[in-house]
Amino acid sequence: MRPLRGPAPQELVWRDATIAHVHHILHNPAYAGAYVYGRRRINAVRQGPGSHRATSKVAIDDWEVCIKDAHPGYINWEEFMANQRRLADNTNQYEAGHRGAPRKGIALLQGLAVCGQCGRRMTVRYSGPDSACPVYCCLADRNQTGSSLCQEVRAPAVDELVAQTLLKALEPDQIAIAIAALDEIAEETRSLEKQWALRRERARYDAERARRQYDTVEPENRLVARTLEKAWEDKLRLVGEIEQEYRRWKDREPLVLQAQDHAALQELAENLPAIWHSETTQPEDRKRILRFIVQEVVLDQKKIRGQVAIKILWQTGATSEHQIQRRVQSYDRDYGELELVRERITQLNAAGDMDRQIAKILNEEGVRSSRGKLFSYEKHLALTPPLGNPHSQDQRRRSQSAALA
Repeated sequence: MRPLRGPAPQELVWRDATIAHVHHILHNPAYAGAYVYGRRRINAVRQGPGSHRATSKVAIDDWEVCIKDAHPGYINWEEFMANQRRLADNTNQYEAGHRGAPRKGIALLQGLAVCGQCGRRMTVRYSGPDSACPVYCCLADRNQTGSSLCQEVRAPAVDELVAQTLLKALEPDQIAIAIAALDEIAEETRSLEKQWALRRERARYDAERARRQYDTVEPENRLVARTLEKAWEDKLRLVGEIEQEYRRWKDREPLVLQAQDHAALQELAENLPAIWHSETTQPEDRKRILRFIVQEVVLDQKKIRGQVAIKILWQTGATSEHQIQRRVQSYDRDYGELELVRERITQLNAAGDMDRQIAKILNEEGVRSSRGKLFSYEKHLALTPPLGNPHSQDQRRRSQSAALA
């Protein structure tokens, strides 16, 4: 840094980096070789009597002057803008739609979980004796109006499904299909690039032709000169519009993979499961991997009774929908498959199956308890009275004893 005051003004002094200094450098457009003016303006609402220091930030698009490549920069303007978006996204302002930086907690969808009821981003809290069980919570209504929670979704089962879906989507055969699709898109992109080149060249030619027509007019022919001048201006305006459309199209242009990228992706697909499950892989690393592939995950446990509806929005724009059975507090109120389980247990009892056999059959058929676990002998006995089953094992024993008597 160069101090402006002191015993040696303007002399370069090296000091330890601070958060404030690093933050200032990352947000300074001079770092990207740009000269700007109007980054802040006076805020009349905050300004006190006789004070000129009450200012507020101005959006980049509203800067009065922004001259890119005014001097050599450490990074280019595109990298600078990408850094600004990432810094803004790393702030923990869920209500503003920011995801926040990946943290050390085990909740995989931290910053990605979105409430399926209200569409706002969900926060994470940890429950249990050791605060080891993450829960996704929608606190927007409580924070704003003091009302009850919109919904709470336990994270472990959801995280497991999302992780399995991610690894399945990145299997080698799936990557090969994706690479083939990207190659087709790249071919279409090259064709569109040629069309854009012809369109831009035609617009520039028309503008140059209009300029030559204007230059050939005698100054005395003012009416003709004004007409040709207006035509020239229209052609120049059209050139500017086409260039803006072209830049917007380039910003949306899909990624074009090279041959070395194909090999790298195939290698990644083969090694990703081992990396994902490795003990040395930290939770924040898994979250970063997930964010490269997944944009957000919508959770809704009120859409389907006894189920958690999960909608994954991938970075490509595609979506996939999934469901898992959730833990419930009451069979009568929350258990979505109550009638099916009631009917199946009644059928098995009527067939003469004993409780242990019934629990085994239910597990083989994929039926799960209210907490999403396998049925056991004890769970079946606990389940039978709430279901109102008249054919329990104890009742059959009493009936057999009465018959023997």
